[in-house]
Amino acid sequence: MSEVTKESLSEAQRARLERNRQKAKALRESRLVQPKEVIKKVVNKNVNGIDSGAGFFIEEDEPEELKISAQPAPIVDRTEQPNCLECNKPIAQSYLLDTFDYPVCDNCRDSEGAHSLVTRTEAKTEFLLKDCDLDSRPPPLRCVRRRNPHRARFAEMRLYLRAQVEARALDVWGSLAELEEERTRHRERRERADRTRADRKLRALRMAVRSTLFDRTRAAHEHTFGPEQYDADEDIYRRSCDCGHTETYEKM
Repeated sequence: MSEVTKESLSEAQRARLERNRQKAKALRESRLVQPKEVIKKVVNKNVNGIDSGAGFFIEEDEPEELKISAQPAPIVDRTEQPNCLECNKPIAQSYLLDTFDYPVCDNCRDSEGAHSLVTRTEAKTEFLLKDCDLDSRPPPLRCVRRRNPHRARFAEMRLYLRAQVEARALDVWGSLAELEEERTRHRERRERADRTRADRKLRALRMAVRSTLFDRTRAAHEHTFGPEQYDADEDIYRRSCDCGHTETYEKM
């Protein structure tokens, strides 16, 4: 059987795999406490891998993103099915509905636009949201957790639905115009802070250069002393250079 890749799957199949991926962790944890007989009822295995329920099998050594668990039950009652925000058709089950409680069917899902995922950092920097806006303001935004692809030892990334983040930003700032004005103010404050840091570094560099030049000038200077003066109280002689240097000495 040829190797299964994300590129060879349809949008609906990828959505189904994404929904099931969220439940894979719970299934793996259940294996620690459930007997093997119960597990076999949840996942149908054969000698080649795991039955995906979509006409193909997933190999045991496939990446975690393609491993799946039991299919979540769809909403059977038509009166309880929400309508898709895009096509207005009732939804029995979809990736966005199951994962983010966002009523959009798989056929209308725009993975590159409004339905793309943004990291928590992007949600805070691009939309100027705080932790409390994401976690405490009702209703708290749902997210999916994934391993950091750049830092395996770092905490899992939390990914949010862009459409929900944009709606939360409107709730916080009131309108797109207010959000854009705050972005402008934020950008100006950051630019002023950057200029201040740059000016401080430049002043420190100038002082270091001037100090070095002054020391070199003094080291290369040849003193030209004026007439000596005798201090009877201390019984010493003094003579001074035009540069300000004064030399004291005694005579035998």
